[in-house]
Amino acid sequence: MSKDTAALTGSAAETVGNRTAGTRPSRRLVTLLGYWSLAALAVTAARIWSPPSATALANLWWCAGALLFGAALLDFLTGRRVAGLEGSRRPPGNLALGVPNQVRLTLRNLGPRRLCLNVCDALPAQLHTDGLPRRALLEPQQEVTIDYPLVPHRRGRADFGCIEVLADSPWGLWQTKATLGRPESVKVYPNFLGISSLQALSTEQSLRFLGLHQRQRRGEGMDFRQLREYREGDSQRQVDWRASARLRKLVSREYQDERDQEIVYMLDCGRRMHAKDGELSHFDHALNALLLSAYVAIKQGDAVGLEAFAADNTSTGGRLPPVKGEGGINLLLNHVYDLHSGTANPDYISSAEQLLAAHPRRALVILITNLRDEDSDELLAAVRLLSRRHLVMVASLRETAVDELLRRPVRTFGEAVDTAAARDFLQRRVQLLQQLRARNVLVVDSEPRHLHMALVQTYWELKRCGRI
Repeated sequence: MSKDTAALTGSAAETVGNRTAGTRPSRRLVTLLGYWSLAALAVTAARIWSPPSATALANLWWCAGALLFGAALLDFLTGRRVAGLEGSRRPPGNLALGVPNQVRLTLRNLGPRRLCLNVCDALPAQLHTDGLPRRALLEPQQEVTIDYPLVPHRRGRADFGCIEVLADSPWGLWQTKATLGRPESVKVYPNFLGISSLQALSTEQSLRFLGLHQRQRRGEGMDFRQLREYREGDSQRQVDWRASARLRKLVSREYQDERDQEIVYMLDCGRRMHAKDGELSHFDHALNALLLSAYVAIKQGDAVGLEAFAADNTSTGGRLPPVKGEGGINLLLNHVYDLHSGTANPDYISSAEQLLAAHPRRALVILITNLRDEDSDELLAAVRLLSRRHLVMVASLRETAVDELLRRPVRTFGEAVDTAAARDFLQRRVQLLQQLRARNVLVVDSEPRHLHMALVQTYWELKRCGRI
């Protein structure tokens, strides 16, 4: 805690007076009453074993009780009102899933007496902190700040309640509960820090930052970019003969990858995406990968859209028409921050039909899901529908728990059965992926934590070879 006299601005930092919610005995008063009650046993024992001294002990016990009750009454009357205490909260503007952050509480004592406080905050269920409650001591006309850490563990809207304090009475025998500040809300987004770190970088720098390596391919895109002097290694078809004749030196045309293409993500929000891989679910890994690869695509000048399916409620984030430009990624973030996986099974065919109706223009369709061999018939039918108009990529999250099971040594019959079942599961899954590849479908099979790199790498390869 440190003193902070900086002016607070904005509704999030608005200082609001306290609202008293009741007074209760403190632990100190309960302890003193307990000792006083135990002393009654000593008086009783004295009446039995030493009657001459019992009267003096009894009188002393009654005097102590009178003093205690008198002090408690006086302390209650003087400490039951907490005058002049004000407080405010300054939460972060936005929160990212799993990323530590800090909230600042500001308390100001404008009253006439010293205040000793236990401070807590009414946190929403999806935020976790180990920094509360805290103690604060405020002299009259003093202001203190309390910073506490918090970590979001679920996306969506997070609603804070009021700041809650317990103010000790002057002698510490009572505690008065008061609420300060106002309820307010913040949004918990998917982990967008990866996007933030890429915003100041060029495309080439962004790819290197992600650990990806692009192959050099100079000036062989689809869209004309500029004229420049001929360089060794340029193909003959790049030479602009008219410009060369006019300038009396060889001039080459330089092209760039074709822009204004559409990438549509089909995001499975079904029950399988509940599976956990580390601290995050498959669905949260999929969202992080979607956002990062979408940012790379938007930076390349392409438009990005979303079709979410199998969610319990897709009213806010189920469908987003293709968007492009600098604000596109922010629009996508605000569209999916409160989107969660549901309990339904994915209906690939119905989702494919809806996408075909909504997106008549040819696009790269990226289906992000968790494949099972029982999906083969329905998935292959859906892919066949989509492939009539679009270039289709299926990105499947591989469950690391199955891979870890296969790496364990087999010592018992039960472990042997588990290993055989895992091998059979993976073999069936491999066969499904091979069937997809046989139909000219692009396939990405990745562990959840590496899905973002796999999507960006595949997108970039398609871009460089001119398929999108």
